[in-house]
Amino acid sequence: MTHMFRRALFLFLMLPAADLLATDVAYDVATLKGALDGIPMHTINVRTHRHDDAAIELDGIVDEPVWQQTPWFDNMLQSTPGTGEASEYRTETRFIATEKGLYVSSVMYQPPESIIMRMSKRDDLSIGDRWGFTLDPGGEGNFAYWFSLALGDSVQDGKVLPERRYSSDWDGPWYYKTARFDEGWSIETFFPWSIFSLPEREGDRQIGFAVNRSVTYRNNRYYWPGHTYSSPQFVTALNTMNVADIKPRPLLAAIPYVSATSDSARGEDEIRGGVDITWKPSPAAALTASIYPDFGAVEADDVVLNLTARETFFPEKRLFFLEGNEIFETTPRANSGNALRELTNENFAVTSRRIFMMDFVTTPISLLNTRRIGGTATQVTLPPGVTPNRGETGVPTDLLGAVKLVGEVNDFNYGIFGVAEDDVDWLGTDALGNAVDIGDDGRNFGIVRLNYEKTAENRYAIGYLGTIADGPLYQAKVHGLDLHYGTGDGKWAADLQLIHSDVDGVTGRGALLNIDYSLNSRFQHLFKFDYLDEDIDINDLGFLQRNDVKSMQYVFRYVMPKVGDFIERTRGAVSLERRYNISEGDPVDSGLLWRNTMEMKGRYTLRTGLGWFPERYEDLDSRGNGTYKAEDRFWWKAMLNTDSSKPLSWTFEIGGLQEDLGDWTRTYRVGFTARPSDSVVVDFDVNYKRRDGWVVYQGGRNFGAYNGIDWQPTLDVNWFIAPGHQLRAKLQWAGVRVDEQGFYAVPTGNGRLESAERTRSDHDFSVSLLTAQIRYRWEIAPLTDLYVVYNIGNRLPFRTEDQFSNLFEDSFDDPIIDAFIIKLRYRFGN
Repeated sequence: MTHMFRRALFLFLMLPAADLLATDVAYDVATLKGALDGIPMHTINVRTHRHDDAAIELDGIVDEPVWQQTPWFDNMLQSTPGTGEASEYRTETRFIATEKGLYVSSVMYQPPESIIMRMSKRDDLSIGDRWGFTLDPGGEGNFAYWFSLALGDSVQDGKVLPERRYSSDWDGPWYYKTARFDEGWSIETFFPWSIFSLPEREGDRQIGFAVNRSVTYRNNRYYWPGHTYSSPQFVTALNTMNVADIKPRPLLAAIPYVSATSDSARGEDEIRGGVDITWKPSPAAALTASIYPDFGAVEADDVVLNLTARETFFPEKRLFFLEGNEIFETTPRANSGNALRELTNENFAVTSRRIFMMDFVTTPISLLNTRRIGGTATQVTLPPGVTPNRGETGVPTDLLGAVKLVGEVNDFNYGIFGVAEDDVDWLGTDALGNAVDIGDDGRNFGIVRLNYEKTAENRYAIGYLGTIADGPLYQAKVHGLDLHYGTGDGKWAADLQLIHSDVDGVTGRGALLNIDYSLNSRFQHLFKFDYLDEDIDINDLGFLQRNDVKSMQYVFRYVMPKVGDFIERTRGAVSLERRYNISEGDPVDSGLLWRNTMEMKGRYTLRTGLGWFPERYEDLDSRGNGTYKAEDRFWWKAMLNTDSSKPLSWTFEIGGLQEDLGDWTRTYRVGFTARPSDSVVVDFDVNYKRRDGWVVYQGGRNFGAYNGIDWQPTLDVNWFIAPGHQLRAKLQWAGVRVDEQGFYAVPTGNGRLESAERTRSDHDFSVSLLTAQIRYRWEIAPLTDLYVVYNIGNRLPFRTEDQFSNLFEDSFDDPIIDAFIIKLRYRFGN
């Protein structure tokens, strides 16, 4: 059958199909399940066919006979803005189950001239017209998978925990295709049952689901069920589909890889090979093993200028560690994106250019941060007089193997995880300038998770997570007990984490408590309480930015969906935090902040922020050499983003922050996104800071106050040559030149910084950080890719005098990363 004939048949049959099936009461009616804030939730029955009989070809055109014999549903309500009104455009969504998986199709009507296609890289939310699907395979609201598909076949996927703890880390082998027709566009998708964690069930399965659709030119988003983004429930308030005769087969899949690396910076050439193996003997258990895993080089972290004693958090990007990771996320604090939503009430809309206000957003607190595994080696003994070469201490550690088992039995979930690192191999120089090798044994890691969760009228859960990091110098063990409670109406939720650490015989304790109260979808309250004693240390396998602290934080979030003609809607949050260190009882890191987002006519978005920070004691940046008192400070920022659907959209930002001695650092940002065609995207941003009175640690008890300039440009160019083929070039640079205007020392009595004599004649310095990548990716099939990558990166030694042009040019000379990589991974399996 020709493509044109099939399309004609599709258009001819589309409307009559629903009418002919109108008498099939069992399958074409969505019965009312319940309501949340007046928004209905439904239950439907999904027909099950033999997979071979369905005979669906995924081409985006919903024209196969089995589709025409399947009733469609259209219960979309407007959720952004959250009016709850019925969608003005018809969306015909169909569901077909087979023994192998679930087919979902949607036929979306709208004026063809209004359709906007904007291609994007994987897991970047497309700003064009798109379709989304959420699936809770257990049907109990414990967690769900989410999928998004834009016209042009740009995809995103991930997992979401109650209620909106989204993560885009997970990539699943699902299948999809989009197509246009004369009255709109359509999608076909297929989700194999084997990619989900399916609990054991007798008889029919009750599976939670939601469908959504974005119409970009109207700046509207429609959902079924049509909850607003600020509603107190989402994962626990989905629709339900009843599916019969689902008996998922055991899954056996292997993803072997081979990679070749030529590293000019270290003078090494290497060919590696390994394999990831997944075996699911039943829907309730999955065993994953990796032999000689290769995790490096095809992804690049962002450049972060950090001269403080506080560690920077980087998210996980490696496939092996992302699969099944939801069971190891013990509290809302462990989710890296959750803090931004809580503290700014961000809804991550694509109305305008997607640049968010990240100032003073807290980092995660997590007992398991898998970036530690295969990351920088932390237990290395240096021979006397030997110094590692520049950049060596940041070289990732190779892994020998890893194994992970996750599953569930009745209401219990479990996870067991073990990893073995290869020996450390650094390059160094001895006291005479001779090249030497630095080596030490690698570390071994173990993780155990057990969780009991019961969802009836209310949700109850109790879990344990234990970790061990065993290295040549010491052993670190952490134990965590987490308890959770949530009411069935989503108004109240509480999460408690108790922590005990033992690092080389030094023990510490801590506790984290979250209490959420959602009055309704417009107003919510959040209370956080922390107690982390001065000896707690989870950072050998977890992430904790600081210990020795007790704190209380209150956050009030609000949403005003209809404001006026010019300001269409607004949302925001007010947060109050008070922190003290336990050892001295001094106030640290306290503040009162207000952050607000206004969506204005013409798809402009204005984000504003104001903050006041009272006097505090800085007890970290001296690296254990005392505490000094810092003055109270103010912070403000305004950011305007323009219509993201246009071929050219802009960001304009201005702000200011007082430093510890009272002077101001002024911040400016200009950026744009250019789309000369649907397949080419150019993002450029430049951040500029005029720093005055910037306090920077200088060793011992000494600090310098600096005036100077900080430039941080970013260029990201993506060309989507064809579906599945992407060419990307990205460059990030941070350049700083500052002049010392005062030299200070920490006082003996914990007062303000005192003037001190310079330890050398010139304390001026400059910083140059560079990372650049050119990458071609061919997504041959789900989880099957060919990468061709060139990476270059550098961090120049501090210089006392230099020009920005020299700093930038010299970053390309003698880099610490200069590697060319070719990597092929191919998935085999049922």
